Amino acid sequence: MEQLHIHLGQPLRWLMWHPAHAEVTASGELAELADLAQLGEKAHRCQVTVWLPGQEVVLTEAKLPAGSARLLPQLIPNALEDELASEIEALHFAWPANAKPAGVEQPIPVAIVSRERMQTWLDALQAAGIECDEMYADYFMLPVTENGAQLQLGNTHIVREAQWRGFSIEQPLPFRLEQTDISAHFELPLLAATQADKALAINLRQGDFRAARKRRQMSGSLPWRPLAVAAAAALVMVFAQQWVTYSKLGGEVDALQAAIESTYRDAFPNTTRIVNVRSQLRQQLETVGAASTAPTTGTANGVQLFAQLEPAFRATPDMQLEWVRYNSGTLSLQMRVSEFEALQQFQQVASNSGLQVNQGQVTNQDGVVTGTIEVRAAQAEG
Repeated sequence: MEQLHIHLGQPLRWLMWHPAHAEVTASGELAELADLAQLGEKAHRCQVTVWLPGQEVVLTEAKLPAGSARLLPQLIPNALEDELASEIEALHFAWPANAKPAGVEQPIPVAIVSRERMQTWLDALQAAGIECDEMYADYFMLPVTENGAQLQLGNTHIVREAQWRGFSIEQPLPFRLEQTDISAHFELPLLAATQADKALAINLRQGDFRAARKRRQMSGSLPWRPLAVAAAAALVMVFAQQWVTYSKLGGEVDALQAAIESTYRDAFPNTTRIVNVRSQLRQQLETVGAASTAPTTGTANGVQLFAQLEPAFRATPDMQLEWVRYNSGTLSLQMRVSEFEALQQFQQVASNSGLQVNQGQVTNQDGVVTGTIEVRAAQAEG
């Protein structure tokens, strides 16, 4: 896939790079953010990386005692508050993906930028129809070398002194730069971005500005064995998504039935006639050994359990289902909600529907709650 590198300086510069052919396929300049719409069509067929003016992204470090990485969103702003001229609520803090508090002797590198500027850039990209999962300060496009490196990009000098030390500065320079000038190595300065090692950089699309998670597609590498069970689980997932969509949107019964039958025919192309899709699905699952026999009191298969969860899905319309697994009478779900109370509400409504609901691991990061629950059919008394 081609790469599209966009530098949001003044003027804006962009470059399309074909990795397989190791060549530039297009490049140019734009006068202002509103002109990004000219790149919308190109961006649709490229992997997009956005480089932000280093003048607007401060690179510093936070010295923290050893502790949990989950606390970084609270610890880092508080640790740096006295060093910053702006209120921490107006700033966006980012750090390497694998960062973990390891004591004051091992500080964590932190990139800081105005939240307002981040939102302005993202709004402009969205208005242009450009999806971007990666945004870096421009000094991260330079290599890490013993003597440091500098690159002239228009009237800007981009400098990288070390892995976690860099800055950008406009001409005229108030002092002499000691780092090695690599400008002559590139016909176009932005070509340096095509050689950047992103593992040694800080992606600013995290926290409140993280990229929207793309819905993961089911693959053949499922954790179940044997293969027949994996195939059955994948099929349950397909029907589960159909059911959740219906529960949230309240679609018409006829439309839902047609969609389910279409999915069933795709999964079992040899089917000549559909009389009762739920019954026929259960028979197919039993064939590959992934479903129980005809349900008895206190047992249910994955599809039946999902049917009973419909009131819970309706009660939490903002819930995002991440994955579903069904094994040995237990339906496991991982979901994302905006607040813990929504997860509790889902469990309460599911319990009121006559199901046994057990809560698994729950995490709260950057204001997003991710939780796992296990659902079983209620056991008959006596």
